[in-house]
Amino acid sequence: MALTVRCVNVDSNPRDCRDIETIGFDAEDGGIATRTPAQVYDLIEKEGYNVVVEHNGTRTDVNAVKRGTTKYVRSEPNDTKDDNLLKQPSC
Repeated sequence: MALTVRCVNVDSNPRDCRDIETIGFDAEDGGIATRTPAQVYDLIEKEGYNVVVEHNGTRTDVNAVKRGTTKYVRSEPNDTKDDNLLKQPSC
C-alpha cells in the first residue's frame, strides 16, 4: 500500500530530516493522521508500506533509516535541509 506525506511538523529550527517530529497522512475521516518518524519507519520496514513525498510535481520515495537505536525517515537528498520532507507544509 502507498501512503503520501501531506505535512510534517519539525523542531523550531530544522537542520535536516532528523528534526522532524511528526509526519501527516490523509486519514479515513478526511482529516490528517500524524505519526512519529519511528512509526513511519515501522510502516515501511515491518508492514511493507511504500511512503512517498511530493514536491514541485515530483514524487520521491521516503526511506527508513536507523542510526544506532534511532529510527527515522528521509527522502533525497539525504540528511540535509533540502530533504523533500522538510519542504512540506506544517500539519
